[in-house]
Amino acid sequence: MSTQSKALIRPTKAWLAVLAIGLFVSGCTTSEPLTSPNGLPGFSVDCSSGRWSDCYDEASRLCPQGYVVIDRIGDTDTMVSEMDGDLSFQTMVSRELMIECR
Repeated sequence: MSTQSKALIRPTKAWLAVLAIGLFVSGCTTSEPLTSPNGLPGFSVDCSSGRWSDCYDEASRLCPQGYVVIDRIGDTDTMVSEMDGDLSFQTMVSRELMIECR
């Protein structure tokens, strides 16, 4: 393999690593389009597997001209399960941000 080909492969591997990390991080939020009460386009952004800042980052990406928060819903529940006499506790977090694009 020529030196030039090797030079092309190295950056490609680095970009693949960056892409994989980006996909992993961006997988923390999902969004669905909605129409706001004012009739303007908006989104429902779910960042239950991340932090509130993930919701706000996604909102900024979805509405580059800015947005207004219509509603912010957050809840934490504990789920208890039992198997063979052992109790298991799991915390379930839900976070949703409803926004209207400007």
